[in-house]
Amino acid sequence: MATEVGTLSTKGQVTIPKDVRAALRLRPGDKVLFDLEGGDRALVRKAESNRLLDILDRLGPAETTGVNLQRRLRREWSGRTRRH
Repeated sequence: MATEVGTLSTKGQVTIPKDVRAALRLRPGDKVLFDLEGGDRALVRKAESNRLLDILDRLGPAETTGVNLQRRLRREWSGRTRRH
């Protein structure tokens, strides 16, 4: 497993390293998901846009921002199998 380094900006933004973007086939405008694993790890993966849109369409207006959205997305995606 390769390790890449990104730097966190004062606004909480991180540039995804070029090799990681290439491996995940990320393009400008793509969405990524962050899965927390324990207290010190996060898995980053490309969001399938159709799946994400389906989830957002089912949510009510109060659940489409902030913590409620994060919780809902984690529940929706927790049952998915990881691709290798």
